[in-house]
Amino acid sequence: MRLPRLLAPITGILALCAVLGGSVLIPATANAEDDSLASTPITDAAALCVTGAPTFDDVVTAAATAVRTLVPPEQVAGYDRQVADFRASLAAVRVHRDGLPKHPGAVGERPEFLDDPIVTYLVNGLDAIRTGRVHETMSVAHLTVNDAIEVFVLATRIVKIPAQLAASMVPTAGFFLKPIVGAMFNGVKAVTRKVQEFIAANCAAPNAYPKLELDEYPIERVELPAPLIDLANALVRADGTCTPMAELTTATLVERTRAYLDAADLPLDRPAMHAAADALQAFLGENRVAELALLRRTEELGPLVHSIDYGPLTFLSNLGFSLYEGRALNTVPLAEVRVEHAFDLATLTLDVTSLLLTAGNMALGFTGVGSSVTTPLSIIQTLAFSPATYGAPILKGVMQSICAV
Repeated sequence: MRLPRLLAPITGILALCAVLGGSVLIPATANAEDDSLASTPITDAAALCVTGAPTFDDVVTAAATAVRTLVPPEQVAGYDRQVADFRASLAAVRVHRDGLPKHPGAVGERPEFLDDPIVTYLVNGLDAIRTGRVHETMSVAHLTVNDAIEVFVLATRIVKIPAQLAASMVPTAGFFLKPIVGAMFNGVKAVTRKVQEFIAANCAAPNAYPKLELDEYPIERVELPAPLIDLANALVRADGTCTPMAELTTATLVERTRAYLDAADLPLDRPAMHAAADALQAFLGENRVAELALLRRTEELGPLVHSIDYGPLTFLSNLGFSLYEGRALNTVPLAEVRVEHAFDLATLTLDVTSLLLTAGNMALGFTGVGSSVTTPLSIIQTLAFSPATYGAPILKGVMQSICAV
């Protein structure tokens, strides 16, 4: 969604704003007054406190207002024209808003809870494609400082994956270094969120210039691959009125499939299809599975389990909760197994397999096999399981945040 291209103007804007306080300005407002603002009084911050993250235009005008008090009276008119020209140049730069990351709170309840920038970006992007918002643009001048910070948050989340992967490949210590590296990146994100909250909660700086008035959403079409458009059109952002994909049960999936096949223009023997669906529903309802296979969500098992999110640890914690509640021997119908339960079991299987391979590799070392053999085996294993290790939490978060149409 043109993210690399969009970072360039934003970086340039920040640099220009930094220079603004000590050098000559070159620009103005799209709908700014042509008359000099020399007689315009500067707003008293004590008299009017406006909170909320400032836009880039707010930053520019606040800095210009501060410098304006030092400009000789006979030069104020020229200075104001320069400020107006600069604001107009800034306003002319437009970006596709949904091509940039958003704060998870603006995307949905589940993305806000997970606070995984990649999950938030994917969920918002798919919804933007489905609704057509992906083609809307807005002026860079109306982006907020917190919007720019979201770009940093997403960048650190992306960098976290190769950083953890590299740490996990360190011989012997990799198993312990990986969560440490992950915790460091999580700490950076936590500090960043605090900075955003501080910015949004404090008063805006005094401003001697009128608000920038622009048409917010001109359309500039973005070319997207057809498969991506088809996928987006089959999904809708979970807003509390629909069941997220992760929470669909096997019984519901059978009924949705039945309804789709019944409505599709396909050469089907519909009576036979309905009979097969009824038989499958009966099988799912009559056969049961141990409740231990239906893992709780990690946040229900405590902050440590939630932060580590490691299959065997999640399973053992889930077992401990079931034993404590006296439900360890309970069974449930297969019809009640949800999509995320099946996904958790698949992830658990992969994590256990990886753990056994790690143990086997360590056993080879104890038997005298040199590191020239065990180290490459460890690296190959880490790389082989990396798609599941780093992709599974993202996919699960997306499934919990969107519904099937």
